[in-house]
Formats: sequence, structure tokens, C-alpha cells
Amino acid sequence: MSYVEVGDKIYIIGDPIAQEGLNCNPYLLIDEGEGILIDPGSVLDFPIVLENLKQLIDIRKISHVILHHQDPDFCSAVPLLEKEGLNAQVVTTWKCQTLVKYYGIQMPYYLIEEHEMQLRLKSGRILSFILTPYLHFAGAFVTYDMKTRSLFSSDLFGSFSYNPTLYADDHYMDKMLSFHEHYMPSNAVLRPVMELISLYQIETIFPQHGSIIREQVYQYIEALKTLECGSFLTPVKKNLMQSGGFTMIFNEVYKRMISIFPSEDVNEIFDTIDGLEFNEQKVITGYRQDWNLLWNSIFNHVQSIKGMVWLGVLFPFVENLCAVFDLQLPEVFSKSLNEILNENDKLKQVNISLDQTIKATNNKLLRCPITGLYNETFFHSLLLNEFGNEDWREIGILALIGIDDFADYIIRFGNQEEQIVLNNLAYLLKENFGENAVYRMDLPDFALYLKGLTRQEVVERLEKIRVKVNKGDYFLGKITISAGVAFPSEIDLNSNSSEIAANQYENLAFERLRTAQLTGKNKICSEGEKGIQTVRKGKILIADTDITNVTLLKTYFEEADLEVMTTDNGIEAKEMAIANLPDVIVSEVILHRLDGFSLREELLNNSTTKDIKTVFLSFKKDETSVKRAIQMGVTHYLSKPFLLAELLGIVESLVQDGKKWN
Repeated sequence: MSYVEVGDKIYIIGDPIAQEGLNCNPYLLIDEGEGILIDPGSVLDFPIVLENLKQLIDIRKISHVILHHQDPDFCSAVPLLEKEGLNAQVVTTWKCQTLVKYYGIQMPYYLIEEHEMQLRLKSGRILSFILTPYLHFAGAFVTYDMKTRSLFSSDLFGSFSYNPTLYADDHYMDKMLSFHEHYMPSNAVLRPVMELISLYQIETIFPQHGSIIREQVYQYIEALKTLECGSFLTPVKKNLMQSGGFTMIFNEVYKRMISIFPSEDVNEIFDTIDGLEFNEQKVITGYRQDWNLLWNSIFNHVQSIKGMVWLGVLFPFVENLCAVFDLQLPEVFSKSLNEILNENDKLKQVNISLDQTIKATNNKLLRCPITGLYNETFFHSLLLNEFGNEDWREIGILALIGIDDFADYIIRFGNQEEQIVLNNLAYLLKENFGENAVYRMDLPDFALYLKGLTRQEVVERLEKIRVKVNKGDYFLGKITISAGVAFPSEIDLNSNSSEIAANQYENLAFERLRTAQLTGKNKICSEGEKGIQTVRKGKILIADTDITNVTLLKTYFEEADLEVMTTDNGIEAKEMAIANLPDVIVSEVILHRLDGFSLREELLNNSTTKDIKTVFLSFKKDETSVKRAIQMGVTHYLSKPFLLAELLGIVESLVQDGKKWN
């Protein structure tokens, strides 16, 4: 669970880890069971947003999705959420709507201009909308919640997040100003919006980027009201000497860098610059070289140690300083990006021929000649490298996949068919998990190393592939696969070395694969063995809409020392089967919500339930239904009325068979 409650029923549901210095904060507001999704984020955020939504609310109870502007970091996850069952109104402006629709969103739109700039929730709670044109899009707006006095501020009040904190800290003001210097067009546009926002009673600001502001809110509003920003800024000129001289300039640059970037990285840069004098509080008190040399030296060191990304972030701030105090822009900024890239390209060209030779050699050594996938040698190296990182909790999910009875298949159909099976299965795996996630192994046949997917998503995708292989016509003969899955949460963090931990992780997945193959094959095993009792009651699940019949069977089976569960609908029967794994299901064909055939189909698609014995008991019994039942592996099909003794004999026999198998 990674969501955080940051207000009264207000949650951050995104990934707290910044993407290249810019994190996204999708929000969920829950009001008396009704969900409002606010700027749900990008394709990168989607897996964790979906996981958190499922833990907080039934996705069908989300009534509205607020999109404050059209950028992909706000909107591109919406079509993916639609595929997961989201069916809500999209709240936005008409200008945003004209562009947002190109993401392929199918849901209806709620244009705020047509609804008096408000949204009334079912409880009567009102969300008000404030237009913020050209900050930074013509149709942008923000949302104010009067109940909690909260402002969902979109890009406004956001920041870069190279050292992110959940709530605004002492450095957040500079982080915020740096972000707005980059993305906001001018003070002429920013000032009137800030003046309007300052009229609202605001206790908390929830920006889509950066940290939540819950203290001294109006200081941040005032800071943006007076911020000079944009490409055409004309700042008020100031006298450098009266303002503190070059020492002040150096301190301003140092403070700005400390506020944006990790302090240890900033100090690494300044420690390499000879000529600046610091006191114990890390304040620059003087300098011993020509100021212009130092001025250029600071940014030359930034460029050589941290590269163009840091220079790009600092550029608006430095440009503004130069404009205010009539300073010359440092030379490193004067060089065009193209010139720097060209210099790098020349260096790359020197070794390009050698690189190609090395790659060609490595490909022969590290790729499977049949599938073209990276082989087991490469995979082991990758896994060791991953475990060499400091935080093993960032390790991906590991799945090992084996083709059941593959040796017998090759003997029957020949070695040429082996290549076809491996290529087709490799294609299915790459199609579902991505080419870089699939590896060709010697034993078992394939490995998957997966990041960005939840435990449930991995198991569900593997189940779909298992069913597709079992039912499809990709191969000359019948093929089934089994898989064993291990998860990062199961890694022994106290292991003596990363190599031992990596081996233990791979062994865990391999043991689960063996368990899947030894207990019937065509299975996905993602949990440890739970320990099988030597003596236990048989478990029976009865699914029938006839209460009298259910009561009779329950009593009869319990007298035979069987454990009995009952339900009158197919959906609940499926859930009970997955949770309790009965030995036998006795089911009527005609059920509420999900009929007996559909129930059987659902259970066949799940590794843990596909082998549960099923007996149909129904007034509906004809040649068509019996043939269909046989095709689905239904063990017996009895018509009502039936003989209790006959049914009990069938059930007890099936239970005993199951115990022998276990």
C-alpha cells in the first residue's frame, strides 16, 4: 500500500518517486462513498494508481474525473482506467476537452463553463472551479473545496522534486519559484490569478507536482504574485553593491541549488571550486579570486559534474539574476545545446566501430540463437547486478516458466517443432510483458523479470497466457505451461551477501515451478505450500437457488462428516472456491448472477481452482448441455430429482481421489 491520506478523506494515490525530478500527485477525494479523481496521472503512474484505487474504493463509485489541463502527466492514464471499469464524467474546460479527447477517452464530459463553474456532489458538497488561463495552458483551472478549505492547484505551487518531501519544508519556496520560472509565461499573467486566489480561505494547497503546502499558505501566494518569470521578463534593475555585492550573488546561487537538488551533490560541486570562503553555517562569507572567474567556474563545474539537466533547471534563475544586476551570463549558458551535443557526438564517433564489434560478439554469447532473447548467463548477471543495489526492496518480481512434458513433446513431433514452440511462446510472453522482461533459460525454459506491475497483475497476466497456450492452436500438438513466481517482499534482507540473496530468490521461484508441475501441471504457483493435513474432512461447495434442496444436501453431507459451504449465486461461488478450495462443487446449472457453465469457465481460468471436481445437478439436462459439460471437464451431470445415496457416493469418491492426489 503506497497511498497516503493527506486530508479528510483526501488521498495521494500516485507513485511518490519523482520521474526525472518531477513527481506527479494524483488525488482521490471520497465524499460519503462517492469518489472524485483529480488529475489521475500518466501512463507511468497507472499501475500504482490503479492498485491504490482498488484498495480505497470500488472504481465504479468514482463519479467524476477532474482534468485541470491536457498534458499527458495529468491525463494519459484515463483511457487505461476506463479499461479497468472507470465510468465517470470528465470535468474540464472546453479548451481542454478539445485536446483531451485525442487520448481516446470515451467517457462523457462535464464542461465547467456550462455548470456555473461548480460541481455539486451527491451529498450537497460543492467544488468550485477557478480559471487560471495560460498557467500554463489557455484552458487551465484549479479546484477549491469549501468543506476542507483545500485548493487543488494543478501546476500552480508545484516544484521540481530532486529531493522530494510530502509536505513543504524550509527549502520548498525556492523549489517552487524555480519551477514557475520555467513553466509560467509572465508575471502579468501570474499576478491577477494570485490576487484572485488570495481572496479564498485556504488552509491547504494540493499541487499536482511537488509538496503539499499546509503552513504559511499566503506567503507562497504572495511569492508567486511578485515573481518575475517568462521569456520576456523585464525585471526591476538593482544596484549590485548596495544589495550585497558578488558574495550575495554567490550565496543566492548556492541557496537556490541547495533548495532544488540534494545537498550532498551541491556541496560536492562547491567543494571543488577554489576561491570561495564558507563559514560553519555553510554561508559564503567572501572570495579570493576574480569574481568573473568564480562566476563562470561555478557553472562549469555544474556542467562537468551534473550535466545539462542541472544547467537547464538553473537557467531561468541565473538569467533573471543577470538581468536584475546587469551581470554577464556565464559562458556555459552562452554555448548552445547543439554545440555541446556536437562535441559529445565527436567523442562517440571515435569508438563507434569498436562498440559495434563488441555488441555483435556479446549478442552471440548472450542471446539464444533460436528466440533471440537474452540467455541464462545474461539473466544471472542482471539479477546479481540488481541485488548489488543498496535497497533490495526495489528488486523486480521473478517468474520462471516451464513447458510441461516438453521432452516428450519433442520426441513425438521432432526437433524442428521445438524451435516453433519456443519462438511462439517467446512471442506471447514478449507481447504481454515486453521484450526486455523475457529471458531464455536452460532449465526451466523462460524467466520473466518484471518491474512496475503489482503481484495481482503479474499473476493475472500469467493466468491469461496459461489459458491461451492451453486452448490456442499455436502449436502442432497440445502444450501446457506452468510457472513459479517469487516477490520482492519475500527476499531475506538479512542475507550475508547479494549473491546468496539472488540465488535464494531464484530458488524460491524454481521451487514454486516444481510445485506447480508436481501437483498436476498447467498451473501458476505464486505462494508457498500451506501444509497439507494428513487427515482432514472433505470440503464441499453447494451452489443452488433452491433453498430446500440446499438445506437437505447440507444436512446429508454434514452427517457424512463433510465440511459444507453454500450459496445461491455464481459470483459468490467463484469467490468462495478461490478462498476455500473445496474438493467438490455441487452446482445447479441455473444460478443467480453467473450460471453453472460460466462458473466452471471462470474456475478453469484460475490455476488454483481449475482442478476442483464439479458435479452438475439440474432440471435442465439435454444432449447439448451434457456435451458442453463434458467439454468443460464436469465430472458428473445428474438430473433432478436425484438419488441422495447416488450423489453422496459420487461426492465421497471424488473427495477420496483428491486426498490420494494430495
